[in-house]
Amino acid sequence: MPVRTWRRSVAVCLLALTTLALASCGSGSTSAAHAVKSLVSGLPVHRNARPLQVGAYSCSPDGGFYVDQTKIGFYYMRLVPLSDILPLLPAADARQAASLAHFGRLLEVVALASNPGASTCGVSLTQTVLETAKQFGGTIRLDPNGLANTVQQSYYDPIRPIVVLASNRLSVCSADVNPGASVWLFAVFPPVASSIPVAVVDSSPSFGFYLPLDKGALPAAPPAHLYPGDVNQCIQILSAG
Repeated sequence: MPVRTWRRSVAVCLLALTTLALASCGSGSTSAAHAVKSLVSGLPVHRNARPLQVGAYSCSPDGGFYVDQTKIGFYYMRLVPLSDILPLLPAADARQAASLAHFGRLLEVVALASNPGASTCGVSLTQTVLETAKQFGGTIRLDPNGLANTVQQSYYDPIRPIVVLASNRLSVCSADVNPGASVWLFAVFPPVASSIPVAVVDSSPSFGFYLPLDKGALPAAPPAHLYPGDVNQCIQILSAG
């Protein structure tokens, strides 16, 4: 092989290796960005859309003398593939979540928190759970059949989100909603039996109501960039506090 041809071949190989290395270095963030895009894309948007149900968070900057009522409107609930959230989880949590792969798609709940008050309010869906009434077989009916190990069972006692995302950066498991502002919240739960009515329930603040699957619309398109929260870590923090 002539020297010039050999040098050209070496240069091409080095360029290819460099490109591959750069691509692999950025694959994590690219995958996470793609995951967020998947969780946001395809949601119906209508300018005059109204929430399916509305709850409220009571926030007080001074320990109770002044109280804000920040509204949280639930706009949509749908099924999404497990692959949409795996890049957003820490490695250990992603490995655990992979055990749910055979139980069907996950349940995504979309909400918008709006603060009409005069003080910043922290809003979170970290401790939100899913339930169903006794006439539909009770909450145990939400769990997929054939849970084989304790990792899988841990997702259903109670059924909390696997990951929560917000359009504001999460601080101590909550997204700060400033006066006059709104924040998008996305909670992704384990697979459930969607053939029976599913209720979204939160004890602090106290609200609960059934949400229909694939009904309604969003009043505006949520931002492409969302901040994911580590639900497992948040539960540990909240339980210890």
